[in-house]
Amino acid sequence: MRLPVRVQREIARLHFHDPNQSHRSIAESLEISPGTVSSLRDRLDPLGKTWDELKSLDDAEWERVLGTKNRSVAQSKPKPHWAYIHAELQRPDATLEVLWREWREGMPTGIGYSSFTDGYRKWLGSRNIVMRQVHRPGERLFVDFAGRTVPIRNADGTSYSAQIFIAVLGFSNWTFAWAVDDQTAPSFAECHVKCFEAMNGVPKWVVPDNLKAAVIKRTREKLELNTMYRSCLAHYGTAALPARPRRPRDKPKAEVGVQIAQRWMLFRLRDRVFFDRSELNAELVRLTALLNAHPFKKLPGCRSERFDDAERESLMPLPATPYEAEEWRYGVRVGRDHHIEHEGCHYSVPSEATGRQVDLRFTKSLLEILMEGRRLALHLLSTVRGEVTTLDEHRPVGHRRVLEGEPLALANWAKHAEPSTQAMMMHHLEQRSDLTNGLKTARRLRDLARDHGEKRFEEACAYALALNITTLRSIESILKTGSDKRLTPSHVIAHTPHDNIRGASYFGEIE
Repeated sequence: MRLPVRVQREIARLHFHDPNQSHRSIAESLEISPGTVSSLRDRLDPLGKTWDELKSLDDAEWERVLGTKNRSVAQSKPKPHWAYIHAELQRPDATLEVLWREWREGMPTGIGYSSFTDGYRKWLGSRNIVMRQVHRPGERLFVDFAGRTVPIRNADGTSYSAQIFIAVLGFSNWTFAWAVDDQTAPSFAECHVKCFEAMNGVPKWVVPDNLKAAVIKRTREKLELNTMYRSCLAHYGTAALPARPRRPRDKPKAEVGVQIAQRWMLFRLRDRVFFDRSELNAELVRLTALLNAHPFKKLPGCRSERFDDAERESLMPLPATPYEAEEWRYGVRVGRDHHIEHEGCHYSVPSEATGRQVDLRFTKSLLEILMEGRRLALHLLSTVRGEVTTLDEHRPVGHRRVLEGEPLALANWAKHAEPSTQAMMMHHLEQRSDLTNGLKTARRLRDLARDHGEKRFEEACAYALALNITTLRSIESILKTGSDKRLTPSHVIAHTPHDNIRGASYFGEIE
């Protein structure tokens, strides 16, 4: 199967998310062939595994379990001119099979009959034919940004334009509005989190536009969602069904919702001056509540009543914790010291991954390290630049044995040394906050004692401890300069009498 593993995972997730969803619906959401979706779903059912069991598999194990390893060479076969096929099909007694056979006689290497019929139906569906959409409760949430913005003035006199996010439920027309600083992926994810919290539930599908915060790249063969947006929706157990480019009829609820929001809310705020985004959002919440409580013109009740009576119970429950915006780094190589570098800090991975490439998923507080879809390590993000975070279970066996044995050996050596030497060694082995550097200092102090003699080293330690000196550089200076051998201040040198020396009598009586 030539389908990338990440797309296979998304098909499987959507399959377990809603087993009754048709092949065509899943295929349209991912911009792939319904036959491909059918083929993969046929592989999933006989396995008898749940999504929780499958999602933990790495890429190689996934291909082995499902048997989807790519063993074919992609071929591009000629296709007919669909407009001509459509014109011929309008003739009396014309059928797709007869037209395909006639075309295949002149193009023996062309597509087969099933691809022929499927391609014609896709072409026919792309024509400009209006279809009334019927929405079921809790099925789809249409989202978009309003064309109008609201200016916010900062304390320093500058101002910026706040972007207004609009969300509308397909069945009840329940509307939500939220202001953010920009239309980036973190802001777009924030809007969804606030919307789901306001609904106290999650719809099965979210229908966004093709802004970069939602869709990175879209072609006839491929749809690539923004990584942060995909992970946000996956956190809430829902999925995206982006509208086609320049096809506003794919999301009519969002288009009409934006129009109503601009007329109902933003027009009322035209003369208001806001100095903070939270102040603007508080006003949007108030106006949205009024909009949802406003009676329909052609239907009984209002948006809030329709939502509470028929749609609230159809929504999926919220997860235990809200989504936290995450970002990714791909193809990061593990160093020879089995650590990776991220934002000036270093984090350990199992030593078996040394030299391999890994992917990093990080939030404001956590860093997850993955290799081929499998988690290798999870660390708390360091707040001090240059800090090294190493887990003992990530070290090679030889390193662990060295680290476990060396402090004990140094402590045993100190126990048989003189008192001041022992006190200095135990300070660095037990009392320092950074035990790693304390171990290095104790190792160097033992070398100094062997180089200068234990008696001389004991004298230097006694002198240093009396002055509350414990740094390695100071001990080395004492041994080098012999400062502990100099006369103490109590030893006064007698000077020869001289006229320029006034003596103690000049300052007062000598007792």
